[in-house]
Amino acid sequence: MGRKSRIDTELSPEDLSEFRRLLVAGRLTIDELTDWLEARGYEISRSAVGRAAKRQALMAARLRESRAITEGLVQELGDAATQGQQGRLLVEVSRSLVFDFLTQVQDAGGDGAALDPKDVMMLGKGLAELAKAARLDQDFEEKVEVRARTLAAEMAAKAIDNAAAEAQAAGEQGLSADRLAALRRGILGVSR
Repeated sequence: MGRKSRIDTELSPEDLSEFRRLLVAGRLTIDELTDWLEARGYEISRSAVGRAAKRQALMAARLRESRAITEGLVQELGDAATQGQQGRLLVEVSRSLVFDFLTQVQDAGGDGAALDPKDVMMLGKGLAELAKAARLDQDFEEKVEVRARTLAAEMAAKAIDNAAAEAQAAGEQGLSADRLAALRRGILGVSR
């Protein structure tokens, strides 16, 4: 790995952040960026600024390619794999994996010549398995939630039936305030 750029080592954190923002915006030429640095008291060569701009352009290209590949994988995996918290996590993990993979390819060969179809296939298979696991997890969570609601409804109905039977056995006509409060405590756990 090469030396760190003077831009990364000499600029204050605030100036470095602003410099990167200006690079990303793409509105200034290399000469204008060099002048901007000089106006802030930095003596950074035009070639160093050019290298920084080139690195930024490569990074932006990798991000665009990563997003395109991830969107393609998401379309392959279907909506069920991208819904819910696990689905969002799956998409972010796949985006990160693709970005890291593209960064390694770029560092190794430069023009993408090192892109091995087997690696892409393995990434796709791995993501498909993750998507399948996420779908199974979502299905399980939905079943547990439905079962919990069903049990709660059954318990509430049973408590009401028991209360009605007790009231009828005691000869109550309607529900008194005390009986209503007791039902609330027993069924809902509310003390009012």
